Amino acid sequence: MNIHHSKNVMSYITFNLFAFLCGILGACIGAVFTLFLPLENEKVIDILIGFTSGLMLGLISFGLIPEAISLSSLLPSIAVLIISYIAIGVIERYLNTSPIFAENRYIKSGFLISIGIALHNFPEGLAIGSSFTFNHRFGILVGIMIIIHDIPEGFALAVPFKIAKKRSIDILKIAFLSGVPTGIGCLIGSLLSSITKLLMAGCLMAAAGAMLYVVMSEMIPEYSRKEDFKICAVSNMIGIVFALLLLEWLEL
Repeated sequence: MNIHHSKNVMSYITFNLFAFLCGILGACIGAVFTLFLPLENEKVIDILIGFTSGLMLGLISFGLIPEAISLSSLLPSIAVLIISYIAIGVIERYLNTSPIFAENRYIKSGFLISIGIALHNFPEGLAIGSSFTFNHRFGILVGIMIIIHDIPEGFALAVPFKIAKKRSIDILKIAFLSGVPTGIGCLIGSLLSSITKLLMAGCLMAAAGAMLYVVMSEMIPEYSRKEDFKICAVSNMIGIVFALLLLEWLEL
């Protein structure tokens, strides 16, 4: 009995470490891609912002919101979305009083995106944890899919910091920290599988609201006033299509 119990404990610890790895690895891989981008040209920066904002819009519209509504219901989901959107607006106002964020809007955008992705990674951990309690192999499969899913999010997180000329090691540290909530969510999901659906729905809509605020208030206005707006709009559409294709592929 004790041997069986100790095996279960070891399996539980190992799987939670796996969940931490899933959340961190995907974000860090995405962040690494940005480290090799040539961002000396302002036009390239605008196109990249357009693509990143489209990518985030696609993940929000085709991924986060439909998933949250399927786990809960429409009206509560909309309420959480609005509350989250307003909350991030309040946080932004507070950040504007800080010299660090006021002087460099890209650092502010990156920080706000980090909040949204951290909120999103928590329900991903809940999904891994609840899947693990149902079936070990299925939980591992969900974890691998989340690694792939988090790569574009890590990319979106890192782009503003890269444009702000933050050090590569600092960008990777931020990506690392954004993945930590996955492990925390897995721990809670495997212990409290009966309430994970509502938690997941709430966190997904909170993440959607946070990321939507950054896209609509920070990223799109950034390139909409530029001369190369049409090229940026095309890159935005490419980002949306890329997100849709990625989400469709992960469903398979």
